[in-house]
Amino acid sequence: MFIDEWFGAAYYKKLPLGYHNEANFCFGQILWTHAYYPHENLDLWRPIPDPAEPTKTIASQFRITAAGQDAFKRGLPLHAPKLETNEEFIVIRAKIRPVVLIQTELPLAGVDNRGFRGRIQRRRTLVAQVFGLADARTGTPEFNPSFVDRVRKMEFPQLMFLPQQAGVFDVDSMLRLDEAQSVFVPHLQAKQFCLADDVANVLRHQINFLLTGIGPNDYTELREVLLNDQ
Repeated sequence: MFIDEWFGAAYYKKLPLGYHNEANFCFGQILWTHAYYPHENLDLWRPIPDPAEPTKTIASQFRITAAGQDAFKRGLPLHAPKLETNEEFIVIRAKIRPVVLIQTELPLAGVDNRGFRGRIQRRRTLVAQVFGLADARTGTPEFNPSFVDRVRKMEFPQLMFLPQQAGVFDVDSMLRLDEAQSVFVPHLQAKQFCLADDVANVLRHQINFLLTGIGPNDYTELREVLLNDQ
């Protein structure tokens, strides 16, 4: 048996009207946003010197360069666009893709930081990226079926299987907790679906087990059932 067979048609639930309101976002909700691929090679966008701009603090053109010894140790800051000497514009790829909400925004109420430079209210939330297991246009599998079955068996604590369902995912997909990232809340496009309560509960316990290695809990118990089922 697999996790999608265990929960059957009750894998997702439809949210009531108002689901798109940021104040109503909930754990396990499915959203879309531009998500980045963590870079493996560190390349930088460096400004191209402009002879007409003698201060060298304003740039409108950039080129890609491999990170060198002076990475994050530049001699001059940029004022437009703003970039301090210990900062860089990193070359990364991004794609609009579905994500699952892991942590809703937590506003810090009653905090007064006037007179200090640091920003406290940042409007951030934590999401985990969702990757299709097959090409959405052709249906061609993109992963070995034996690996997919192991994900469906809950073998890997950093992965969760998300079955295809009309209006939710076009193909069977995989949630990667090791691909979680912080997102500016207004950049999230909400969908009217969320993990069903029982599935969301398993995911909560899965995250706890992934972070602490402590069990048993609802995730480890279901995982043991599925792994031992022949």
